[in-house]
Amino acid sequence: MAALKSKLEAEALSAPSYELMEETDESMARMLSRLINSSPAVVIFWQGNERKKLDSASENVNQFGYDAALLKSGKVAFDDMVHPEDLEYVHAHFMDLIDKRKDSVSFEYRLYDISGDIRWVSETVVCHKSKSDLNYASIIIDITSRKEAEKTLLEKERDIAILYSASSLASESLDVDDLLDEVLMEMGDLLDIRAGGVYIIDHESREAVLRAYIGPHDEYPEKIHYSVVENLFKGSADIPSRPLVAEEIVNVGGEIQKRKHLLFHLHSKEHIMGFVQLTIPIEHEISKPSLQVLEHVGKHIGVAIENAQLFEVTQRAYEDLKSLDKLKNEFLANLTHELKTPLISIKGFSKLLDDGRFGELNEEQKKANSAVVRNSERLKRLIDSLLYISLEKEGNYKYSFENLDVNDVVNDAMEIVKIHTEGKDIKIIPSIPETLSPIYGDKERLTTMIVNILDNSIKFIHNEGQVKVTVKEEENDIHIKIKDNGIGIPKSKIPRVFDIFYQIDGSTTRSYNGIGLGLHICKKIAEVHNGSVWVKSLEGFGTTTHIRLPK
Repeated sequence: MAALKSKLEAEALSAPSYELMEETDESMARMLSRLINSSPAVVIFWQGNERKKLDSASENVNQFGYDAALLKSGKVAFDDMVHPEDLEYVHAHFMDLIDKRKDSVSFEYRLYDISGDIRWVSETVVCHKSKSDLNYASIIIDITSRKEAEKTLLEKERDIAILYSASSLASESLDVDDLLDEVLMEMGDLLDIRAGGVYIIDHESREAVLRAYIGPHDEYPEKIHYSVVENLFKGSADIPSRPLVAEEIVNVGGEIQKRKHLLFHLHSKEHIMGFVQLTIPIEHEISKPSLQVLEHVGKHIGVAIENAQLFEVTQRAYEDLKSLDKLKNEFLANLTHELKTPLISIKGFSKLLDDGRFGELNEEQKKANSAVVRNSERLKRLIDSLLYISLEKEGNYKYSFENLDVNDVVNDAMEIVKIHTEGKDIKIIPSIPETLSPIYGDKERLTTMIVNILDNSIKFIHNEGQVKVTVKEEENDIHIKIKDNGIGIPKSKIPRVFDIFYQIDGSTTRSYNGIGLGLHICKKIAEVHNGSVWVKSLEGFGTTTHIRLPK
């Protein structure tokens, strides 16, 4: 018994007294209070389910400028601190905690500090039961910096999207109206505008014309006129290029409304092409970086407008040229028709004279008549060439394709040009196999092609020389080679010999006749037959023309 008594006495001595425990709890409470007040989190205790009676608040509520005792007294209600637009949202979350019997709920909203500035906060509400009622504790943290950072990031993303969109549209479109419509649609999507218009400035009529528009009907005028003293639309670099934000008060159907407008210019180099006007929500703030982005957008769109306008001018000029080209072709067709009629008579009477139908001709008369025949034949070929070019360009030339013997085509061509060798010691030497695979082509056009090349060879040989005509059958083609020992072609001029109306000697004192159609027609005929023609030449040593025609 003595031992048990001693043990009980020892345990009693070692146990803390009730007063000591109470002192320890108070110490812990003070330490917790200091910890909360030194943290960024504000702690508020509420009584009841209506979130109206504030039981206590941590002293660090003064970071919003409020005194904890003042809030507890009820002279300043917590609801008065909450932004009016967020009050319903805050209460809805609080009631959600009660109705669904949740342990806690978190939400973000805006409140006013003591100076009236808006602060963003994050609040977590925790429910706990007391003996008589449900009580709630709120942990509130200022997240204004985070929200501003998020807003800045969103603005940057939006600005990048606007700039990218403007750049893409500017590079893709050459139609002014389509471009401006697309720009406004993109602006409306990214900036939440209620109306928008793009004006293009016409400096001659001294007015800005509305070219694209979205929004309520008749929000913007169709034209804006300006006087000499106004320099808003002056096409020079001394006008401030920065976007402008302005507010105005308007009367709409007897109702006074406040509107906010955003305006930025469309630039091309130092020239103002026009401007974009956007009506934005009155509470919408446009940051300085965003205004700078819009300035760049104005430059992109301005350059695109100028490019599109230049394209329109070019298109109109092209259409005018096409009309002129059509008139020229019609003129050539009519001219060649009118020239052919008397030429037929000249050739006919020359033939009758040569046949002696009007009496025998002496040698001088025969020479003169031969010159008439020779030159009338050359004139006929020139007229035929002009007519062919005219009809071919219009797509109206009718080819007559059939199976042909290349021998017949080449021999006919050599027979035609024999007359051009008269008075010269020029020999045409053929080297043609008796049997060749047939080709499919237009005999008249292919003969014209060989004649034009032979005529060129003869023309560029002085008084004596030779033209060798070689025909070879290759695996898939018939290869015709016409080689002369004439004056040759300068190396720098070979790439252009097939251009229309190009002449190697283009001077007014040139020694050789022709208008530069022969080889161009040859190239066209070869292409129509799915073949090819090319030239190799060495100045002073002659020229070789190659023709390949598929079998």
